[in-house]
Amino acid sequence: MYRNRSLLLPLVLIAIGAIVVLANTGVLSSDALLRLGDLWPLLLVILGLQLILNHTLPRLQATLIGLAATIVIVIAAVAYAALAPAASFGTRQANVSDRIGGLMAATLDLDYNGASVDVQAGSLGDSLYQAHVDYPGSDDPPTISLDHENGTLAISESSSFAPLHLFGATRRHVVVTLTDRIPWTVKIRGGAANAHLDLRGLQLAKLEISGGASRVEAQLPSPKGTVLIDLAGSVSNLTLWAPAGVQWHVAVSGGVSALRINGSINAAVGGDFERQSPGYGSASDRLDIEISGGASHVDLRIG
Repeated sequence: MYRNRSLLLPLVLIAIGAIVVLANTGVLSSDALLRLGDLWPLLLVILGLQLILNHTLPRLQATLIGLAATIVIVIAAVAYAALAPAASFGTRQANVSDRIGGLMAATLDLDYNGASVDVQAGSLGDSLYQAHVDYPGSDDPPTISLDHENGTLAISESSSFAPLHLFGATRRHVVVTLTDRIPWTVKIRGGAANAHLDLRGLQLAKLEISGGASRVEAQLPSPKGTVLIDLAGSVSNLTLWAPAGVQWHVAVSGGVSALRINGSINAAVGGDFERQSPGYGSASDRLDIEISGGASHVDLRIG
């Protein structure tokens, strides 16, 4: 039984090598490789089939049937990836924008799992925002909607989002440019793979980060009034850059594996923890950073 089971790894290596050769010689396109990535659960089917055969048939018979079935599945998968219509897979795009109208403030509510996210500020004339989303062709288009009454711009994945796509995150990329003409509340929710927030040119009223994002890097503007930075999710790595001379206050209530404030390391902050800059109490423009989730690493850099 163990000998039969060990045949799976060499066969998988041979199949991968053959696929790489086909890709290098131009037989398989990049879209076809992405379609193969979407078919990765077939490896589980092959493994399960071989385990069943090993326990129900004689060794030689189980080996031959398992090899034959694996070869057929691999050939069928490669053929399907190479010949399937391009519109059903690969990467598609959505581009949406809207006018400011009479809005005096706005909120970005971004909840797009398994994606890389870029949020930035810009001079957009009469436009409130510009949103560009790359998403897998096998998904429905993302939801991008603006509530004109309360100024909330909501961006989320479609109902057909499939978190088990092996290479899906590489095809989920959200780029949002927000107008610099009015104040914004920015909410990053869900499990973004990576988020880069260049908010230096934005009128930032509040930044909320929740959900299980892998890595978030946020470049903050000079605050106007007290700007709340609310971290309420289990972010693996969060880095905040603030301009030189900014007054700040950090309060931790949910636990942080490692907290670095302007180069000073506070390891394993498990209970209530507070630090603030010398001039925070008397400053009218300042950052108020509240951490209530179980973040792994938080790094606040001033200057």
